[in-house]
Amino acid sequence: MNTSNTSQNETHKLPTGSPLGKTNRNRLSSQVADRIMSDVIARGLQPGDQLETEPALVERYDVSRSVIREAGRILDERGLVDIRPGRGMTVAAFDGSGIAKQYELMLELNKGSFEQLMEMRLVLEVGISELAAINHTEEDAVLIQAALDGYNSTSDDSREVLEWDLAFHRAIAAASQNPFFVHSVDPINDYLRKTYEHSMGYAAAQEATNREHHEIANAIFARDTELAAKATRNHLTRVRDDSGTLARRQPQD
Repeated sequence: MNTSNTSQNETHKLPTGSPLGKTNRNRLSSQVADRIMSDVIARGLQPGDQLETEPALVERYDVSRSVIREAGRILDERGLVDIRPGRGMTVAAFDGSGIAKQYELMLELNKGSFEQLMEMRLVLEVGISELAAINHTEEDAVLIQAALDGYNSTSDDSREVLEWDLAFHRAIAAASQNPFFVHSVDPINDYLRKTYEHSMGYAAAQEATNREHHEIANAIFARDTELAAKATRNHLTRVRDDSGTLARRQPQD
């Protein structure tokens, strides 16, 4: 028996519960999570498609069950898979909710202000409107008009007003024909929907918002990129400057 080899091998074993062991396992789980997602993309799996069972994943990636479970948790937190008891992992429909949580955390930790979030919208959506003016289809125009009509017909319910407002901006993002813009606008909308409500100050600006929305839409329908950009810039500049009239939603009892 070669005791020197045995001794040498044992020196490389990590003690149970070792912080280094946990670090290495976490790193491996993250790597496996990345590999699983790469394989999902390479195989062309779609939202709702089932991944292999846990034993099959263990065999495919040659790792332990605990590593696969941790990799699944990582993918779940990223919003890339759904995990349900008895069903394992399925490909998730990406909705940007994880990004919305990051926005919320940034604001809660004072890493960014609401005004700065509005500045991001201003920079982002001016370009989106230009592309929407170029690329929108008849179906897009119908959705934009529906959001205009919904906003125009709502006056008393501030939450309904907010929903039509957000629907208008999302319809324009979709009309750009660039899915990255939709996935950028959705988290912002989700954050606004969950965290803020319109105060009486915002309600007083509803008429201005309605008018500005129509100006943006008319420019898009006319395929006038310059006017669409200008109308969007004017609208979101006012919203940013008036952002103090948006009140943080009070906790529910």
